[in-house]
Amino acid sequence: MFKSIYIRLAFTNLKKNKRSYLPFLVTSIITIMLFFDMSIIMDNSGIKEMPGAGSMRSILGFGTVIVAIFACVFLFYTNSFLIKQRRKEIGLYNVLGMGKKEIAIMMFWESLMVGGASILAGILGGIILGRLMFLLLYKIIGYQTSLQYEVTGSSISTTLILFAVIFFVAFVSNLIQVRKANPIELLRGGNVGEKEPKTKILLTVFGVVTIAAGYILANIVENPIEAISVFFVAVLLVVIGTYALFVAGSIAFLKLLRKNKSFYYKAKHFHSVSGMIYRMKQNAVGLANICILSTMVLVTLSTTVGLNLGMENIMENRFPKELILTIEQSNEETIRTVDTVVAEELNRQGIRQENGYRCQSVSMVTDKEKDGFSFYAFGSLFYPNRVLVQLAPVSYYNEMMGENLELSDQEAVIYTSSKTPYGKDHFRIEDTDFTIVEEPDAIPMEKKQNFPVMESYILFVKDQTVINNLISSLPESGEVSMEYSYGFDLTGSEEKKEAAAEAITNRIQNDYGIGGYLELRGVYEEDFHMFYGSFFFLGIFLGGLFLMATVLIIYYKQISEGFEDRNRYQIMQKVGMSRREVKKTVNSQIRMVFFLPLGLSVLHLAAAFQLIRRLLSSFNLTNTNLIVACTIGTVLIFALIYAFVFKLTAREYYKIVTR
Repeated sequence: MFKSIYIRLAFTNLKKNKRSYLPFLVTSIITIMLFFDMSIIMDNSGIKEMPGAGSMRSILGFGTVIVAIFACVFLFYTNSFLIKQRRKEIGLYNVLGMGKKEIAIMMFWESLMVGGASILAGILGGIILGRLMFLLLYKIIGYQTSLQYEVTGSSISTTLILFAVIFFVAFVSNLIQVRKANPIELLRGGNVGEKEPKTKILLTVFGVVTIAAGYILANIVENPIEAISVFFVAVLLVVIGTYALFVAGSIAFLKLLRKNKSFYYKAKHFHSVSGMIYRMKQNAVGLANICILSTMVLVTLSTTVGLNLGMENIMENRFPKELILTIEQSNEETIRTVDTVVAEELNRQGIRQENGYRCQSVSMVTDKEKDGFSFYAFGSLFYPNRVLVQLAPVSYYNEMMGENLELSDQEAVIYTSSKTPYGKDHFRIEDTDFTIVEEPDAIPMEKKQNFPVMESYILFVKDQTVINNLISSLPESGEVSMEYSYGFDLTGSEEKKEAAAEAITNRIQNDYGIGGYLELRGVYEEDFHMFYGSFFFLGIFLGGLFLMATVLIIYYKQISEGFEDRNRYQIMQKVGMSRREVKKTVNSQIRMVFFLPLGLSVLHLAAAFQLIRRLLSSFNLTNTNLIVACTIGTVLIFALIYAFVFKLTAREYYKIVTR
């Protein structure tokens, strides 16, 4: 009997507080659905058999972890809004005779109802939504196969355990807050007065300096590999600075507005500015969260949309020729054998090559110094501050370019992978100095990029003897290994191209025992679509999740502030403020607070644009116009959604304060 009373009481409380609990319930269900669908995609047997499945499952696994972490943080954060709204109600129960033990039992049933309904609806909704998610994923990656939709027991159990733990810990947290507070504190709820916050100049300056440091760091890095590590440091600085700026800088800004008499002493500004100063200490964190989540939405969607739409540009940069054959240790006999095998297999398939190149070269990693380049090591992995130098006989340059250039021992032709030309008359490596006689804008074997993953130079010299003499003069030179690269485009069907590529690989490796590898663009294209399509799918997934979080935080923030401001607005109406003036004041306050995080998030995105370009170039996307278009488009769409949410929350806020 007593249990049924608590159950009815819990149900009545949830029904009475539906304005607060319904958005939380919907958000919880959607979060559970998204996590569950990510899990069933990860566990699907068909996914495991697809080309490039390893990369795609790694990306989706990373996304699953992000969703799990996000769910923990976000559900706890929104739960704090709910318990704040319930404190006065719980205090009233305590005053009317319910002990904290009875309140705990009632709250347990409330948590069980909300958590149980959310998990059950989330899993059932995820099962229904899962098929649509599969169709979306297959559509994005362009992989043609019969859809095998599976719901695994491990996905259900993982989802059930994770969210059951989250709701239980949230319940315990609420219980601790209620047990620690006395009835008077609970009755006062969120209406505990605060002193006017002080202007924290040092914290404001710290916020500005930290954000500026993040901006500068994002714009001074040149190398895409270095940009990957710099990105996380810059993000950390900007996040810290954003919180500091909202906590301290917003108060300083509002006090400046208060000092501006022509602005402050107007009906629509007076109440909003004074009210925001009074509560900015608790508002600041919420505003900072909105700003950071908005930035995450913009960055996630703009980059992943750019990667998906820029697939053609990515493939062109990664594979400058349709077929590229690389022989790791080559000599004249090896080159003749390889050339013969290639010609025979292409003829056997009835296809021909065009726009080809051949080049035999030796590569070395060097340290770039003020007056030249110093030898680092053969076969070294590249580092952000090092440069790759390739040495090749000029005969291959003449063959590629259709020229008949002759060089002396101290002369060279130079080509750089960067769109910024070398532009100097001499190239010095250790103690050897070459006079640069020519620097072409383009060569068939490599395309220029704005931000190459590793800066590289191809140095065409007189002949092999010059290369051998240079290598032998370098410290710890060891045995020189010449690499032969043979690349060209093909005419014919994809089936014939793949058959020729397979035959060439088998003959070179098995019949002649020559070490090397062959890359055919058509074979890798499916894997690339899989890899970047997975990024795009994850971007839509996480972008939607972050957007939902942004909307809900804004909603709860406005509802919470509406209840806090209701008494103040009622007093203002009693002393003569009309409903029209109240509406203007409400719109002024919400607009001022609402669009500040959006403006700062757009500023964050603009400051990070150069860094994002460099990061995308490491994924072989170099089309700047496309990246700009995707970024602007994402900002405009997000701003429209943001404005729509503003209209809805402003309406709810106005209803609360005028009720």
